[in-house]
Formats: sequence, C-alpha cells, structure tokens
Amino acid sequence: MNNGGSAGLGKTDDLPHTKIMLARLANNWPRRAYVKKQELEPFFEPDKEDFLESLLPFHAMPQYQSSSPEMKSRILSCGWLMYNAKTVQIETEIVNPTCLDIIKGTMPGLRTADSQKAVCETMVDEVYHVHLVEQASRLTRHHRRLEDVVVPQFNLVRYMHQRQQEYSEPWQRRMVQFATALVSETFISDYLHLLSETDDIQSFNRMTVAAHRHDEMVHSPLFQSLAQLFLSELTETQRAAFADVLPEPVLWFADRELDIWLALLQQIGFPKAEEMIQECRKLGTADLASLDYSGIVSLAAEVGLLDSTAARDSFSRRGLII
Repeated sequence: MNNGGSAGLGKTDDLPHTKIMLARLANNWPRRAYVKKQELEPFFEPDKEDFLESLLPFHAMPQYQSSSPEMKSRILSCGWLMYNAKTVQIETEIVNPTCLDIIKGTMPGLRTADSQKAVCETMVDEVYHVHLVEQASRLTRHHRRLEDVVVPQFNLVRYMHQRQQEYSEPWQRRMVQFATALVSETFISDYLHLLSETDDIQSFNRMTVAAHRHDEMVHSPLFQSLAQLFLSELTETQRAAFADVLPEPVLWFADRELDIWLALLQQIGFPKAEEMIQECRKLGTADLASLDYSGIVSLAAEVGLLDSTAARDSFSRRGLII
C-alpha cells in the first residue's frame, strides 16, 4: 500500500500502549469469545413480538398506526429479519474481507503476530455471529410464515462498493473497506444495545443480540487499535486519502435504509407503503443524531488526522465536527 513518500507520519506516542492493548485483546479471546461458550438453544414465544416498535423509522406515521395488530406484528417480524440481514452483510461483506486483507499482509502496520492473531480470532467471532443471527431468522421465518421474504442489499454495503469503484489502485479500495469496517465495528455495539436489554421482544432474539454484543464490545477497541497501527505507517498522501474517506461510512451506517423497508413492506402487502416511505424520506434518509460518533472523531484527532485543514473540512462537511 506504500506508494512512496515518508511513512510513519502523525502521532505515534501511544503506539507502545496500543500494541500492549492489542496483545491483551488477542490473548483474552479463549476466555471471552462467545463461540467458546455453550451454544444457545432456539425456542419461540408466540405471544411476544420479534422487534421493538420504537426502532421502526415510521412507527409514528398514521399509515402504520392505523394498521391491524396482525399487520403490525408482521412488520415487526420483518424488522427483525432486516436487522439480522444487516448484521450478516456487515460481517460478510465489510468486516471479514478487511480481516482477510490484514491476514494477507497487505495492510501496513498490521503484519505483527498479535495483529494476525487478533484478526483471525475476530473472523471466527464474526462467522459465529452470522450463524447466530441466521438461526434466529430461520426460526422467525418459520413461525411467522415469512419464508419467502427477500431482504435486498443495504445502502451501507452498496455505498462502500460504489466508493471503491471510484479508485483505480487496490490500496485505495482496501482503504475504503478498512474505513467502513472501522466505523461499523465502532458503532455496532450501540446498534445492538436496545434489543440486547429489553424484555419486550422474544427472549431468544434478545439473547442472540446480547451474545453478539458481548463480542462486539471487544471488537470496537480492537479495530481502533488496528487503525492506530495502520495509520502510523501510511505516507502523507495515504493519510490524507484516508482522512477524506473516514467520515463517509459514518453517514452510510446512519442511513435509515428506507429502500429496504419499502421492499419488505411491499412483499407483505402493506397498503400505502410507498406513500408512508415517501413521507419518511422528507424527514431525512440518515439519522446521524442516533449515533455517538465521538469515538471516530477522537480517534482521528489522536492519530493526527485532524491536524490537516483538508481533513477537518472533510469531517465538517459531513456534520461530524463544527
């Protein structure tokens, strides 16, 4: 990925501490990882809903509020299937490909034994998470008679691929993938938080999300440590490119995925689906206020990315700093 110029630019004072943190995270995996624990046994509670109504982007819309209890329940089940499908796409199309790049030795600063070990462990975690949520989705599809519902590709993934296509160099495309993985692993713990602690949904659904979140709370500091080591070996040109890209996945992650919702609502025969989703679009396609993106901004400041006027402008244009 090094295309010339001086590597190791930026702030490196914290790198020894970062390497110690990375080693600790890697060595704790056998005791910490949920894949090492007893597997959850699926069970279904027919009188409980599958998803939280408050997480629906249209829960206050009159079209939804006036629906029958049966239709509302089907929509909530679709919300759960969509939630799981987004998890699968994040793991398989964003995080694991990034881990493979690191294992292949194509990412500067991440060729050490501890980096490789931690990333291999993370891949095992992520594949296990796919198993967990796919199991939960199969249970819901069967009991709610939603076997034929198809969840399209999410904008988070689609935008990442579109951004990658704008670049001609492999290192640039890997950079976009890494930035998206970093943002996703930083935010996903909060994304899972509400469902992991509520008693208002299926107990098995809650337990599935809680198991996933248990691991993701470690993945966030892991990826931030990887980012610090990665950025410490980039050239000035590469750092500027990364600083320009990094704010974008924050907005992609905040996308309300209204196109996905429209597709699901149409598949289950919800009346006035287009009208309701169109009204949602008027309120904005992204919900940036729902994300605590301070960790991304702090990381950028700690590694010196925000020392550049161009980088600060990039973060400011996306509304992440004033």
